[in-house]
Amino acid sequence: MRTLIGLLIALTPAVVHAGKIYNDGSGGTWDCKKDPTVIINTSDGTYTFKAACKSVVVNGSNDKVTLESVDQLVVNGNENTIDGDSASRIAINGNTNKVTYKKGTPKISNLGSDNKIGGGAANKPADKPADKEKPDADAGGDASVIDCTKHPIQAIASTGDNAIKYVGTCTRITVSTGDNRLVIENVKTLELDGGENTVEIGGVDAIVLNGAENRVTYKKGLSGAKPKVSGAGADNHVVQVK
Repeated sequence: MRTLIGLLIALTPAVVHAGKIYNDGSGGTWDCKKDPTVIINTSDGTYTFKAACKSVVVNGSNDKVTLESVDQLVVNGNENTIDGDSASRIAINGNTNKVTYKKGTPKISNLGSDNKIGGGAANKPADKPADKEKPDADAGGDASVIDCTKHPIQAIASTGDNAIKYVGTCTRITVSTGDNRLVIENVKTLELDGGENTVEIGGVDAIVLNGAENRVTYKKGLSGAKPKVSGAGADNHVVQVK
């Protein structure tokens, strides 16, 4: 009998603590020191999260969320407004969401459409007009022409809906946001983590498609052969043109 009881205890699954879950109501305030994992299943609510959260998942829509810091923010709903001081990772799977953060450079995955993701630095006025001959790695919407011979590694991570032309040959261009329109003379590796981007390329060696519904055209492989196309994104189209 003791052996049977011991076996039953060993086979009993451990209870997993699911964290703070909002299944009803119109909002609330939560201290992530009590539990750092939060899930919002309701819509049309206003939420405030204090201290450092490990994970915040927003499944509802039209929610307003304010948080201090979060390791991972996941937005599966639509039309949410989320304002945070800092975030390490942001994944948006829904549509028409607005997410802002004041500091840091989070890793961003944007698989939805019409989402706006912006860092606080992008919203602050510069001390002097930006030198468009020498843009930052994250070009932003104001830089329309970028010289890859001066800045061979480029990233678009703060905002979407950019129209940028890259001249010369870039080593790598990484796009974490969506709805960008890019014209690239040459790039060794193009990585599209965002969605619904339209890209025209002269020469390219590798195209990595982790986002969805991107449209890429290219004229030739930069090193001679056709470029290597990879990635786990869905409904992407890559076409060679003359």
